Parts: sequence; structure tokens; C-alpha cells
Amino acid sequence: MILEGTWEVTSLAVDDEQVESIPGSIMTLEFSEGRVGGNASINRFMGQLGEDRLFGPLATTMMAGPPELMEQERRYLELLGRTDSILFRPGKLDLIADNDVLVTLKWVGTKAEPKTVK
Repeated sequence: MILEGTWEVTSLAVDDEQVESIPGSIMTLEFSEGRVGGNASINRFMGQLGEDRLFGPLATTMMAGPPELMEQERRYLELLGRTDSILFRPGKLDLIADNDVLVTLKWVGTKAEPKTVK
């Protein structure tokens, strides 16, 4: 099941607690027709849905930025790689692994409310 549209990260798991994204940074997750992509803080990423984990291997652009944003980006991409399920609530999305919330996102798409497709 895929939630089509664009989501923005509000918090990431760091050392067993949720930490808000760095002010002014934008991390997104976009679902479209079996593919995923988005902004990881500095760089864009793209890929397909995986089999063992929710997200398959992701390709990224290779730009550098401030160390704190590069670390946030590294953490976000690592958490995407661990995600094994999604919990959808109206306007919110949690990425989960082993029953722990890794990333929380909010709906920011330009379309109407997100839809689920098979």
C-alpha cells in the first residue's frame, strides 16, 4: 500500500527519542506510482519500494552542506533504510521499524487528502 503525495518530516528518532528537524531545514518524502523520493536536508534522494524493507536502495545527489545538516541527512536516510512499516493517520505518517517510530511526517501535498493505492 502506498500513500501518494508529499510529506514533510517533523521529527526523527535519535537515541530512543523523537527530535524535531533543524529549523529552516526541509526533509520530505514523496510517494508516486511505486517510487519514492524527496529532500534529505541538503540532497535529493530517489528510489523504489523495497521487498525486505519498505524502501529499496536509494540514490542521492552528492552536495555538501553545514555539518549539522549533513548529520541530520545521514540520520534520515539511515532511518528510511530501516523502515519496515507505515502507520497512517489523517494528515500524519509514522515510519516504523520493530514497533518503534523512526520518523514522523505531516501531509504537505498540494493535492487533496492523501489516498492509499494498491
